[in-house]
Amino acid sequence: MKNLLITIIVASYNSKDYILETLESCINQQYQNIEIIIVDDCSSDNSVELIKQWCKEKKSTSPKIRCILVESERNKGIPANLNNALPFINGDWIKCIGSDDILLPEAISEFVNRLEKCSNLDNIGAVFTYFQTFGYSVNVSTRYPSSWTRTICQMPPSWLKKAAAMIHFNNVAPCAFINKNHFSGFDTSYKLLEDLPLWLKMIKNNKNTLFFDYTTVLYRLHDSQITSLNNIKVNDVLI
Repeated sequence: MKNLLITIIVASYNSKDYILETLESCINQQYQNIEIIIVDDCSSDNSVELIKQWCKEKKSTSPKIRCILVESERNKGIPANLNNALPFINGDWIKCIGSDDILLPEAISEFVNRLEKCSNLDNIGAVFTYFQTFGYSVNVSTRYPSSWTRTICQMPPSWLKKAAAMIHFNNVAPCAFINKNHFSGFDTSYKLLEDLPLWLKMIKNNKNTLFFDYTTVLYRLHDSQITSLNNIKVNDVLI
């Protein structure tokens, strides 16, 4: 279990102001058996140049950690952009993170330690944790998800879990770890909604989910954030 390879996928789009801080948080993990795949969704700023330079530097400073950039030729949306990483994933588990968020230093090591204590992992599709909001526009930092969402995470697959997830699973993406054995990609039918269709598919396929009681990600809130610019009504999209 200690030799688990964790793939960190960083989804980038016009993220020049934050991308380097995010990448540094990913590579400076206490647990170092990781690979970092950055997928850029045809940014129009200089994000790609910054990422290329960063990857080049890490080849000499962190040679044991594979860091690669995958570029999209046109803007495809979040699910398709994340799917661009699929051919390059070598890891056992996948951690996706936005290019403006921060992965806490102990995020991966604590995940591996807790996973090691679990039995019967064969049917686990995903593991969720806490994430914490932060940013210049946030007066009060809040920890997510709610206690109700945590309860749903640990329920066995059922119609009840699927119905509850439709309402409460739309804020768990920043804190999710995905089992590569049960993952074939995100549904590209929803250009800006990458996670909820995946969780519903896992429940439909009788895959379990777990919740680990610790914080992995600092989730940045700011004016130009994709999820702020697009107010997605989840139930209207999926039903």
